[in-house]
Amino acid sequence: MPVPLVDRGGVDPRDYILDIHGLASADESSGDSPGSGAPNARPWIAIHFKCCHAYARLYRNRDGTAYAGQCPKCGAPARAAIGEGGTDARFFTAE
Repeated sequence: MPVPLVDRGGVDPRDYILDIHGLASADESSGDSPGSGAPNARPWIAIHFKCCHAYARLYRNRDGTAYAGQCPKCGAPARAAIGEGGTDARFFTAE
């Protein structure tokens, strides 16, 4: 049975803010999305691994020549080269 809300302008009295030491708040976050332009954000692309029906991020390597990672379930490697004439797409599928 749902708990009735107290008439406080529609605000649930059970709402609270949990402050976890070491985690950035929403306004302090470094912009975790691709192309966010945040200075400390590490560029990434999203990839769907068909082998295990799983999604993961491939992060740009330190040389800036490729995105590399692996399937989170079976460990199959994936690599996407960076070069001229590339694409602006951010989501890919690994066969």
